Parts: sequence; structure tokens; C-alpha cells
Amino acid sequence: MNSNKVLVVLALVALPLQSFAADFKARVDAHASTLGGGLELSTPLSEKFDARVGFNTFTISADQVSSGLNYKGDLKLSSVSVLADWRPWSGVTHLTAGVIFNSNKLAMKATAAAGTYNINGTDYVASGGDTMTTSVEFNKVSPYLGFGWSGQPKNKGFSLSSDIGLLFQGSPKATVTATGVWASQPSLTADSQSQLNADLKSFKMYPVVSFGIGYAF
Repeated sequence: MNSNKVLVVLALVALPLQSFAADFKARVDAHASTLGGGLELSTPLSEKFDARVGFNTFTISADQVSSGLNYKGDLKLSSVSVLADWRPWSGVTHLTAGVIFNSNKLAMKATAAAGTYNINGTDYVASGGDTMTTSVEFNKVSPYLGFGWSGQPKNKGFSLSSDIGLLFQGSPKATVTATGVWASQPSLTADSQSQLNADLKSFKMYPVVSFGIGYAF
């Protein structure tokens, strides 16, 4: 291909890109949700479709009681969303589908008093001060479906936004380790891990509710 043909091809590629840049519109939202607080950027793809990318982050304290042990720890919310909105009536109502890259994590620790604990049908004796540490993680890539209301990126100015949906995160996966006398009993951590996974099995879907304010420019 000679240099003239290369220039023609580059010019043909550049024309639609220049047109897109000239017409580019976007909306920035700050929001609070059950996934944490965060920011989001959206842009129209067509009259009825928008694309959104954003992030969420937050840390909260959490408790979980299992087998008589009171686990205390932190739930660290951290996720990145890639979503598409369909506005069937070309208005503020949208239906949403996409994926959320899920780095949410629950870290918990329990310190046992002296006594006997029944874990997954087996009795284990604690001398006092023995600890059980649990880490719970979720599927790293989780589908999301929902609906909501928001201003459109093509319309300048401030407006409110809201979203309601479900994150299909799969069954949480627990990992358990122990210290003290309990560390010498491998079946203890295996039984505790099995029971926690059974307790958490029903949390395959996570409800997402979000409220925010945005500006389109």
C-alpha cells in the first residue's frame, strides 16, 4: 500500500472519530449505595442506550455468629461496574444490564472462651484464647440486572438518579484458619469452613439500591 492510500485510509478512520469527539456528551454521578460510595461516568450510545462505568468503595464492621462463636470483623466493599442502560421510552426510566468486577471481602476473627463448641456436628474443646479467623470472598466477575431513573447524558445540567437491582455474586466462599490448641486439629478448620459455607449459601444474590446526584455536560 503506497503512502497516498495510507493517508486516505487514515482520513476515513479519523472522520467518524472527529464527529464523535465533537458530539461527545457525558454525565458524572456521585452516589451512595449498598455497594458503597462512588463515582460513575456515563455517555449516550444512541437515542435509547447509554454506557456507564464506575467504582464503589466502603468499609463497615460486621458480625457473624456460627457454632456459638461470635465472629467480628470488617466487610470491605470494593467494586468496578460496567453497565449498559436501555431507555425504552427515551426518557428518565432505564433498564440496566452489565457486569460488576467484585472485590468485596469479609474478614472475621473469633476468640474462644474455655469450653466445648459443636462445629458441624463435632465437639471441639477450647482451652481459652484459641482463635478462628475467616476470610469470605465472592465471584470476581458478577452479572448485574436492574432498573432505575436518571437524567440523560445528552441533557445538560444537574439531576437525581436511582438504581434498584440484583448482583448475582454466587455462593460466598469461606476460608478458615486457627491458632492455639485448635491449630493442631485440621478437622476443626475444615468443619468450621464447611459450616460457614453452608450458612452463607443463601447469599448468592446481593440487592443493590443506589441514590445519587449527577451533572451532564
